[in-house]
Amino acid sequence: MTSVKQPSRERRQAAARRERRRPVYLRALLLADLPPRARAYIRAIIALGAIVFCALLPRAAFSPILPLLLLILLSSLTASFKMQFPIASGSNMSVSYVVDIASLVLRGPHATMLVGAASGWSQTNLNAKTPNPLYRTLFNMAMLVLTVEAAGQVYQRLGGTATPGTEVIVPLAAMAFTYFFVNTIPIAIAIALTTNQSPWRIWRTDFAPSAPSYVIGAAAAAAVVSVAERSGYWVTVLLAAAPLYLTYKLYRAGAESEARQGAILEAAHDAIVTMDSRLDIREFNPAAERMFGHARLDILGKNIALLLPASDQSRRLAELAEYFARGTGPLAGRQMEMAALKADGSEFPIELSVARVGADARAVLTGFVRDITERRALEEQLRQSQKLEAIGRLAGGVAHDFNNILMSIMGAADLVLMQIAATDPAREEAVEIKRSVERGAGLTRQLLAFSRRQATRPRLVGLADVVTGMETMLRRLMGPEIDLAMVAAEPVQLVADSGQIEQIVLNLVVNARDAMPEGGRIAVTIDRVAIDDARAAGFVDGRPGDYARLTVVDTGTGIDEQTRAKLFEPFFTTKPQGKGTGLGLSIVYGIVKQNRGYITVTSEAGHGATFVVYLPAAAVPVSASPPAEVTR
Repeated sequence: MTSVKQPSRERRQAAARRERRRPVYLRALLLADLPPRARAYIRAIIALGAIVFCALLPRAAFSPILPLLLLILLSSLTASFKMQFPIASGSNMSVSYVVDIASLVLRGPHATMLVGAASGWSQTNLNAKTPNPLYRTLFNMAMLVLTVEAAGQVYQRLGGTATPGTEVIVPLAAMAFTYFFVNTIPIAIAIALTTNQSPWRIWRTDFAPSAPSYVIGAAAAAAVVSVAERSGYWVTVLLAAAPLYLTYKLYRAGAESEARQGAILEAAHDAIVTMDSRLDIREFNPAAERMFGHARLDILGKNIALLLPASDQSRRLAELAEYFARGTGPLAGRQMEMAALKADGSEFPIELSVARVGADARAVLTGFVRDITERRALEEQLRQSQKLEAIGRLAGGVAHDFNNILMSIMGAADLVLMQIAATDPAREEAVEIKRSVERGAGLTRQLLAFSRRQATRPRLVGLADVVTGMETMLRRLMGPEIDLAMVAAEPVQLVADSGQIEQIVLNLVVNARDAMPEGGRIAVTIDRVAIDDARAAGFVDGRPGDYARLTVVDTGTGIDEQTRAKLFEPFFTTKPQGKGTGLGLSIVYGIVKQNRGYITVTSEAGHGATFVVYLPAAAVPVSASPPAEVTR
């Protein structure tokens, strides 16, 4: 048995290089970006259109040439500017279609192939914001060549003439319906093959409702031809000049309106997803591609359930269906927060508002989606900050009252010691009482630091000087199994209490050491950073400006999400009982906030932790010195 090996990465890369070396026009002809079935279908249409054009054009009557050129010009301009007349509620009539029908009546199907080919080229390339691929131009030209040839043949076979009257009503209607079916069905199939949708659903929803406009357009064309035949050449020129002028005026108005709409859409960063009555995705804008991670062509035609997590998928689909059908339900007139699903399977919070556009079979549901991940994070930061603020006020009040009690005990202990002889056995007990009171006083000082009520002596200090001055002490605390690196990337000064800065560094470094029982590496980095409005928005009560940044990175066990949520709460600790008070990081948080700074933590279980402290930098000149690194 023979097995077929999958191409290796090297072979795929080589194929990609060969593809890039091909000329641009050849890559466009090969339709490399399309699915295989769509590629084959579009090639077949282009080939068929080319064969019909080359085989039948020699049979065309080109004389008189001036009216034919006028028809080509009219059809090309009205097609490129997407010129349409409103004819009924929700319906429009294409002016280029009227010109094509008039050309079929006057010049026959063979000569009108020139009109159709020119119209197909102009509507793809003229007035286009971005260049279209070559295959799209050729496909549009081929479709219009085949359409006008088939419609013109039907008109002539059923007895249609160049001087339409009441006797050509049946041929004219047959020509209109032939034009409609031959033009719309192959295009619906091409869209379906390209986007993996149902051709019938696309044709029924997007094309079938426009059938009456084809009949009305054919009647309008016949009326124009009849008037022109009776009134002569100059009247025909005047009739042609009017739509040309109107085309220009409408184009200018449409271009200005489109420019305004484009500016609005460019400024909006929300995802826009359009769904049909079956909640299948019909449109997916670039912001939606970035938000959900799906390519537009891959997701068109898929159900919106693909973007919803399984946990509440059925409920959300029912709410969307209810709003689409009756305009009621939880989505009516409000924004809803819910969970969505990315292409990689991860969930994220969104804010959704919907609007039903159109009526009857052509109605669609448009959803405006906003990623609120950052907003949720800021809300959580604010809640955490408010909780710590409340705990801090409580702890500060308790510590202050408790400290007063301790001071009275301390005074009583001193009086007892003054009255007890050195040889008295009770003296040792009195000394132990005093030691316990001193330990309690130390605890109250920590609580007061957390609550930001501790007295401080701020002065201008160099952050690097304070940190490097602790080097010897930190080395002794680390032990031989910890590799400590201290880097002062640039000198930076701030107004703060140097004792508080030492407390921050000591607590962060000791916390990092305790997270590495088997040893590891700790890096302490000092630098200056400018925080703009965008970055400041990521902090609670963030303010832009220059900050001194202290970064402590370890290679320890890391911190999981649940622990990070409680990290700065007083008395919270993951250490065994008796190994820690749970106040170290609380003190850091209190000191940072007291100095109008910010602290962030980045960590995952098993991947170490990074603590970053931002403190407002002093606006004073500092002498430059090269980066210094001390490694142990």
